[in-house]
Amino acid sequence: MNLILILIFGFVLRLVNLNQSFWLDETVQAITSKSSFLGLFTELRGDFHPPLYHLLMWLWVHLFGNGEIAMRLPSVFFGTVTIYVVYLIAKKLLAKKSKFPLIAALFMATAPFHIYYSQEARTYATTAFLASLSIYWFIKMIGNNGKRQSSSLFYILTTVLLLYADYYGLFVLLAQIVAALIISSHRETRFCRRQVLIFLLFLPCLPLLWLQFKTGSQATTLLPQWGRLVNLSFLKALPLTFIKFSLGRITIFDKKIYAAVAAVLFLSYGFIFLNGFFKNKKFRFNNLSLIILFWLLGPILLAWLISLFIPNYQPFRLLLVLPAFYLLLVYGISKFSVRKIQMILAIGIVVVNLVSVGVYYFNPYFHREDWRGAVHYIEEQGNEKSLALLPSETSHWPYDYYSQKKIPLLALARGFSLVKEKNLDNLFSTREKPEKIYYLYYLADLFDPQDLTPDWLEKQKFVKIREVSFNQIRIQEWEFYHE
Repeated sequence: MNLILILIFGFVLRLVNLNQSFWLDETVQAITSKSSFLGLFTELRGDFHPPLYHLLMWLWVHLFGNGEIAMRLPSVFFGTVTIYVVYLIAKKLLAKKSKFPLIAALFMATAPFHIYYSQEARTYATTAFLASLSIYWFIKMIGNNGKRQSSSLFYILTTVLLLYADYYGLFVLLAQIVAALIISSHRETRFCRRQVLIFLLFLPCLPLLWLQFKTGSQATTLLPQWGRLVNLSFLKALPLTFIKFSLGRITIFDKKIYAAVAAVLFLSYGFIFLNGFFKNKKFRFNNLSLIILFWLLGPILLAWLISLFIPNYQPFRLLLVLPAFYLLLVYGISKFSVRKIQMILAIGIVVVNLVSVGVYYFNPYFHREDWRGAVHYIEEQGNEKSLALLPSETSHWPYDYYSQKKIPLLALARGFSLVKEKNLDNLFSTREKPEKIYYLYYLADLFDPQDLTPDWLEKQKFVKIREVSFNQIRIQEWEFYHE
């Protein structure tokens, strides 16, 4: 097994289906990245992320354009390079000349959850790369007791970049601090000074964080369902995170089979994890395995507890700890004394990964929202007397991105407000009533929970003639009935 071949394999896996349609958040990124530099910051207040990835994509788009493939290539690159960083960390954690660092790289190369987000024009693959790099330099710094200045400088640089890429990077930083305090040789002022410097360099981002927090709080107040949209329930959060880490974005529709598969994976992977830390029924660890354990559990548990007060827990936001998940699996496998058992377990995990990736590739249901197909359908089927409707103006981005401006789009509610009868009654006050309406039933449960729009259309003598779906994008076609 060769590292170069694993990297090429991981790169190719991240290229498959790269041209699928953008979903809502990606179109926001595509449009804002093509706007003016100041316009980029205008939209940042509604996106709970620091500015680094937005700045990177603004520069990228102005050089290479904002098409689907062009926009996703940076994530493909960072996703592939993360495989190499995981290999480097595994060489520190495990015997350098053993096969286990290569197995860790292979796990990461085939990781279904990581592949999915390495194909998305969002910050998550970049964040996972920076988190891995921060951990790598943290381990290097710990290893030489902070005496080698280059390790300290690279650690500070990568950690600051991580914090500017994703606020969840703060959880990784806290995990590093706790691990360093437990490792007695680093209870020293030099280490504290580095952490203070990192925090000071992050200070300019705090006003933006506060503004984004206020925007999110406003959304939750005005839309009670918003918290459920952006946050998993407290009890489901941890089990679902494990399943997503193991199987990626796919699901099994038969709930009994899904539960059985989840149980088998939990018992199997859990046994492997425990084997890495328990020997002769005693809990044992070395400094490096403790760092990886804190990297995995620290951010997950912190995000889980904070979600009780700030609804923002989603497994994809924790992609930055996924490398630790696979590193601990390899670490546990390495502790089995029988070589045949090691190989069976490693092959089993790779098979689980590849089967999950295959299901994602070949079942379009698990692809992203097909806004490209939906908008193309509306503009091909409609005419100059047609109109497209959305429940909320917050969702206009995909239509704007893909539309050829053949059919106008109207939103029924502004900002984070709900659809109201007054909005509907004023819809045709300044325009002629169309012959056909294409109602994009997108986030209607959130913005139109009483389903006012279909009832109102019927009162206006429109008849629903059909309903079509483009991978989670429902379109209702309504035609005006002439008596």
